[in-house]
Amino acid sequence: MFSSLQSYRTDKLDRLFFLVSLLFIGFSSNLKAQNTEIGIELGAYNYLGDVVRNYDLSNNTLGGQFFLRKHINDGVSLRFSVGRGRLTGADDEAFDVFSANRRASFNSRFVNTDMILEYNFLDYKNEKLDQHWTPYVFFGLGAYRLQGEDQLGENYTTGVQFRVPLGVGIKIKLDRRWILGISASAIKTNSDLLDNVSLKTTNIKDYRGGNPNDDDVMFFTGFSLSYTFFKIVCPKPFY
Repeated sequence: MFSSLQSYRTDKLDRLFFLVSLLFIGFSSNLKAQNTEIGIELGAYNYLGDVVRNYDLSNNTLGGQFFLRKHINDGVSLRFSVGRGRLTGADDEAFDVFSANRRASFNSRFVNTDMILEYNFLDYKNEKLDQHWTPYVFFGLGAYRLQGEDQLGENYTTGVQFRVPLGVGIKIKLDRRWILGISASAIKTNSDLLDNVSLKTTNIKDYRGGNPNDDDVMFFTGFSLSYTFFKIVCPKPFY
């Protein structure tokens, strides 16, 4: 029963990602203008919450997204993205007695979409300047839906939640059209159920539900590659 339920939910998540991706591709196909980029970003997701309370590189999982970036002016860009990722974690039994008794673990996957505002400190796109890179900061607002399986084989979901990415990065202009990016971000998730450990979790008893006063946090470190579209202006006839 649990396996069939998990298969249904996985298929539902895949259909949601496919639908959002089609909408994103359709939207981007109509925006091939100067100072517009389309790209892909791949990297590692991680998390901190009630199960994992110290950042652990062994919990890194692959994630990625497609994005569309529109340059508003020399310093400000607006980025729209759609992606998917995974989160995983397990109690460290040496951390405290609650972790030792709880022995919680989880594996989950999610889809997300974000709208992010970026501020570039240097004018790296100006072809008249010998400037080929810039540091930048970014923040935004997005939505995601996560579903997972805990150590008991029980399936759970966060439902659709808002998320707030905040981070820093570097952009490097490889040539006139190609941009390489490196970034790291922390993501407020507005949920305490990424790991299915909460006071609301029915299988968690005896004060082992973690801290009810803070939400779980995602982290993402990624490398991106984007292509810039330029509008070719044809000369007007003299007659």
